[in-house]
Amino acid sequence: MNAIITGITGLRNRGVEALVIPTIEQLHKRKPDLDVEVLTCSPDFDEIRLEPLGAKSITDYLKNASGQRLDRLLTNLSQYYKRLSPGYQGNVEKIRSASIVIASGGDVFSSDYGGLNRHLLPLKIALDAGVPIVFLAQSIGPFKTKNEAEVWLQVARRSKLVTVRERLSYNYVTKDLGLDPALVKHTADPAFLLQPPSPEIVAKMLSNYGIEQDRPKIAIAPSQAICRYTVQDQAYDKHLDVWCQVVKLMVNELGAQVLIIPHVQEINPNNDDRIFATRLLKAIDYNPQVRLAGADHTASEFKGLIGACDMVVAERMHPAIAGLSSGVCTLPVGYSVKAEGIMTDLLGAEALHNGLLISIQQFLNADVACKAITASWNKRQEIANRLNQVLPKAKQAASDNFDMILDILR
Repeated sequence: MNAIITGITGLRNRGVEALVIPTIEQLHKRKPDLDVEVLTCSPDFDEIRLEPLGAKSITDYLKNASGQRLDRLLTNLSQYYKRLSPGYQGNVEKIRSASIVIASGGDVFSSDYGGLNRHLLPLKIALDAGVPIVFLAQSIGPFKTKNEAEVWLQVARRSKLVTVRERLSYNYVTKDLGLDPALVKHTADPAFLLQPPSPEIVAKMLSNYGIEQDRPKIAIAPSQAICRYTVQDQAYDKHLDVWCQVVKLMVNELGAQVLIIPHVQEINPNNDDRIFATRLLKAIDYNPQVRLAGADHTASEFKGLIGACDMVVAERMHPAIAGLSSGVCTLPVGYSVKAEGIMTDLLGAEALHNGLLISIQQFLNADVACKAITASWNKRQEIANRLNQVLPKAKQAASDNFDMILDILR
């Protein structure tokens, strides 16, 4: 039997890696002989991460062929397949011969990034070939147009299972979109199951970056792309200025060492967090209390570094999940339903009222950002204690995803 994982832009985005690695591990835990392949846009890089797990990468030749016109060719004029590239045909045949197709990606089925049809195309190919599909631990929507919602629903209705990683998405899918609740299960993000390295290895990594373990530590995960997705590009300089003020607060007033986590390292410079991190270091004149974790770390290694800190402030969702799932006081800077939904699931609505989540629009006000960070810092132990109480349930919910997938494979 074989499974194909779709929705994967590439593991240079360590958030994507944080989804894929535990997914493969959990599938193999339940069915060791299952062949797992990942349809990805960066197969050469991803193979490095996948090979130790016994999984393979497949070059995604479908990504530029998901427009409405080609969709019509695929569904209505199958004879045109012969005119398509060998790579495209290879993708189609791989999908048609799979035992199951699992749509990962976290939040790709929304209007936030565009490319909805691109991620639906391999699922449509699978369905037309009678291959079962599963939406795995998604944050769905909200869609900006009725057409987008309907395009997603047309595929979702034919799936075997839709699991969502937070209650907001569950309510949106079942109530607003009207998808049959029997098809939808509320679970948790697979990244809650990602294992960090041993404490000994984490200690060596911290030492290598000049971070003293007996002093307070704050991990930050600023995003190079967040302003492009949510506010005007002109806010980029304002964004950098606010982070400068935030870091100075952490160092000078909170007495903390700061470790920058560049969690997304895409080839596209608009989505490479190392670029923003380097500009931040320059803007604070390379303050020695601020270090950049700039090696080619895995998502697991980044989780280990984050978990060793006393607090994390993250504009990227999966560094936030790394902190939350490690029992560390975490302040996400949100721009979509996913941050609000996941924080509410873990800590309840009071988490939002108590300032444990701020929007990017709020964060761009330096006074608001600094106040929220100071308040979270002052109750970091209380938050950590609360997280450690609720984490077993969240991890079990993440594990439930794969029990249900195994039932479908059976």
